[in-house]
Amino acid sequence: MNRSIIGIGGGIFVLALAMISFPIAVTGHEEFDLVQEVGLYFIAPALAVVLIGSISSDPRVTTIGGALGNPDVDLVRADRVRRAPAPPARLAYHPREAVACRYCGSVIAPDLAQCPRCARARECRSCGRPLGIVLDRATCPACARAEPFCNCPHLPPRTGPAVGRRA
Repeated sequence: MNRSIIGIGGGIFVLALAMISFPIAVTGHEEFDLVQEVGLYFIAPALAVVLIGSISSDPRVTTIGGALGNPDVDLVRADRVRRAPAPPARLAYHPREAVACRYCGSVIAPDLAQCPRCARARECRSCGRPLGIVLDRATCPACARAEPFCNCPHLPPRTGPAVGRRA
């Protein structure tokens, strides 16, 4: 509950009641004139401001983006921007991307665990261990998961020459 906003709404409501009752109390005429009609139109915004003030969760931060005199609203917004969550970690490769054999250089489909040319085991793109086959799919032997779901520690990509090839 934000008491400052409720106070502003209460002040508007009292002003509306004063505008409605002033002509009756001063002149004694019970006819509606312009001042009373304006007073009736002030009641709805006054109640809206009171309701907004009563549902605001943090009394230090005013609603309406600091329009009612909160100098710290820019600091609060900057703090929310700074605490943005980090984007999720992405794979360094696409799971359906073909792989080149590091021994003979031929292209290996992502669902194969062995090179079709030299019949050597393909390496897991996450942990670098030779892949095996379980239920007709390439599976990492360390964690027993399919290669795209390998949860072994991720190794940095190799930059040196391939094993078995001349540099």
